Amino acid sequence: MPTALLDAPQDLLRLPAGDALGFVDAATGETVTTGLSCTLVLRRGGRLLGRAQATRSGLHHWPELAERWRDPAPAAPVFADVLVRDALERFLPLSLPWPLPASPVGQVIGGAVFDGARLLRVSLLSAPGRAAPAGLASAYGLLTWQSSGAAAAWARVSFTDGEGRVYAGGCDAEGRLALHLPLPRPDRPSLPPGPAARLRVFADPALATAALALGAPDVLAFAAQPEVLALANAGGDAAYAPPVFVPGEPLVLATQGLPPAHRELRLAPI
Repeated sequence: MPTALLDAPQDLLRLPAGDALGFVDAATGETVTTGLSCTLVLRRGGRLLGRAQATRSGLHHWPELAERWRDPAPAAPVFADVLVRDALERFLPLSLPWPLPASPVGQVIGGAVFDGARLLRVSLLSAPGRAAPAGLASAYGLLTWQSSGAAAAWARVSFTDGEGRVYAGGCDAEGRLALHLPLPRPDRPSLPPGPAARLRVFADPALATAALALGAPDVLAFAAQPEVLALANAGGDAAYAPPVFVPGEPLVLATQGLPPAHRELRLAPI
């Protein structure tokens, strides 16, 4: 029997053992099949309930988890968290509430149901130390609050390029951002110029405290952060406008007018 026929049913046979998670690289759109760990932790007390097993195609599930934890009623209150970490340090950590969200929200980008078990696919954002994947440009920044200078931990970023394409990114607990996106297309003189690139930032200081227990933000809280203003100049209130990419050079996002030792992108409430 061909190997493909032997391999294909394995994921489907295991999915009925409970809900499963798949992961997608937000920068490349590729499925992530290696390096990830998913642990299920009881919300009260922090007891470890189980470590997920990963299939060859990168689906994470808990076939050995006790049924009372594995198959809660759809409307059951959240009693645990799934902590997702990357041993290869390519992606930011995150947590998801358990039972898993019933509908796509935040970084949960879609799902399906197999024999009553849900499969959710989750978008993973680049960690600050990640090298740029081949063929991609990079934007880096240290995001801090204008009022205090404190790091904007777990801030969410949306970058729209000059052609209207939108890319998602996020900061780590120290406010460090790395965003990898396709290189700008060559200029086409026959077409009118497109709109300027736009950066939007969403941040909530309370998320830094809420994420301390697991060392990772909950995807629902991460998505629900209010929009804040990225400042163009330290002494003003004008919105920051990203500079144009220079081929071969990373883009550094920074508010003007700060001392050289504080090359940061300052944020203020709207």
